[in-house]
Amino acid sequence: MYFAKITGVIPKGMDLTEPPEEMRLFKDLTEAKQWLLGEALTELPTPVHMIEITKDGESVWREYHWSHDALKSKNELWWDARDPGRHQREAQRVERKRQVEAGLIPHDQLSLKEQFEKANPRWQGPYFAWLPTSTMDAGTIWMSEYWVLSTLGLKYKNKFVFYDND
Repeated sequence: MYFAKITGVIPKGMDLTEPPEEMRLFKDLTEAKQWLLGEALTELPTPVHMIEITKDGESVWREYHWSHDALKSKNELWWDARDPGRHQREAQRVERKRQVEAGLIPHDQLSLKEQFEKANPRWQGPYFAWLPTSTMDAGTIWMSEYWVLSTLGLKYKNKFVFYDND
């Protein structure tokens, strides 16, 4: 017997305590795949995270939201229905970033993040260490900000370890 399982995600703003899951037993692997990519996928009320088929506790087939075209399409359709203007906002964000990098927007009209990025082109951040994060200057940090030196890809708690020469 093949055990087929589809797992969704909890999108921000949805009042769910745990991700939705659907499971069924099948005698045939093909039937299990057809159910997962058909009925189960269309009936899932949220975007999909993963589908999996196991036999005797061993994984036979597994796909994630980024690794299978049908799962990608399901998630895109779900988000397009939930947030129709997201593609336009992303295009506007990319265009604004291009304008900032080209110097077409005056300094006083830049956000604090844009001012930081323009003044410190070799530093990315600040990021927030929600999980223990290893930095070059402070060891392992947690629940605090850190920066990444883009040319080296190294994380630092104190961005003043190296100065910009740009």
